[in-house]
Amino acid sequence: MDLKALSEFEVWFLTGSQDLYGEETLEQVAENSRKIAAGLDGADSIPVRVVWRPVVKNSDEILSACVEASATNKCVGVIAWMHTFSPARMWIAGLQALTKPLLHLHTQFNRDLPWDEIDMDFMNLNQARPR
Repeated sequence: MDLKALSEFEVWFLTGSQDLYGEETLEQVAENSRKIAAGLDGADSIPVRVVWRPVVKNSDEILSACVEASATNKCVGVIAWMHTFSPARMWIAGLQALTKPLLHLHTQFNRDLPWDEIDMDFMNLNQARPR
């Protein structure tokens, strides 16, 4: 299959978080995850589209996203990125239902840490941690 033909397929970018962070933080998390997905989508070395999907914040949203990914013919896999604490137990049912390949992207949002001014607000917003 040539690379142009692969461009019709998608890998979904799912971001895990929790409602406890509040609307303002979750909107920033969504913006950060959009930027990561866009960066991956623009990479010449990735022949399929990387499609950002809304942040999933509980077991039901995760299960729904995984079932939808599994049922969508264009979707050939899922990239999961966890914002700070997205408890593993929330992902169990969704990952059991997922029938496509999974890549867990384990990285924080910012490449560089502001060591002189880092605080818990920065850590809660930018850190990625599977739990």
